Amino acid sequence: MATMMTENLAEALIGARRGHGLLDIETLPVPADVDAALAVQAQVNRAMGYADAGWKVSIAEGGQPIAGLMPGPYLRSGDTHRSAHGAELRVEIELAVRLGRDMPRRPGQPYTRAELIDHCDAALVGIEIVESRIADWTHVAFPLWLADALGHGAYLLGPEVPFSIFDDIPALTCTVELDGDLLYERPAEHANGDPLVTALAWANRPAETPLGGLKAGQIITTGSLCGGVLAPSLGPVIARLDPITAISFALA
Repeated sequence: MATMMTENLAEALIGARRGHGLLDIETLPVPADVDAALAVQAQVNRAMGYADAGWKVSIAEGGQPIAGLMPGPYLRSGDTHRSAHGAELRVEIELAVRLGRDMPRRPGQPYTRAELIDHCDAALVGIEIVESRIADWTHVAFPLWLADALGHGAYLLGPEVPFSIFDDIPALTCTVELDGDLLYERPAEHANGDPLVTALAWANRPAETPLGGLKAGQIITTGSLCGGVLAPSLGPVIARLDPITAISFALA
């Protein structure tokens, strides 16, 4: 029964991605647990032929590290993200790291924060566009949200920054404008205090998963500094992480 549920949900998510459409939450089975949700993710990524290009990491209730694979599209400032018709879009200003070398699991010898940084060859500003394949995910069950790669839609790669940026998050300010209207302007804040906590937790995950491991060249985005800013309409966006950078793009 569990295998059938996994296959049915994976097929639905694959169809939504291929058709650039949305799914009715009422029609979707909910994975039994985190492991089942990660198995669905892995099946979707294999079927779509996605490269293991990046990770969206977080920590679930109870302290369990979790992740969604981020196949992209990876965009640059000035690009346009083309969403599914009617999709709810949210903009998240984030910091990310890029792995310079593989970081295999090391049971019994957890990586330290310094070792995590040592495995990276760059830190950068990023913008995640959250776009779930689920039409109305206001009350989505967490395992279903995880199966849909934590709602990953696209990722904009901003400029590289010093790793010291992680040490003083409150000194930064997040601003999001859509078509000239100010949607958000507040000091940066991360749910875990230090954004690297989430990446480190995933590097030290207690068991391997069907998603695979951390590899050189992959991007790890560490979580929003502004929550999820709802885009009430489509149009040109300017997302600022002051005093570092402004990233412009369009939602279409």
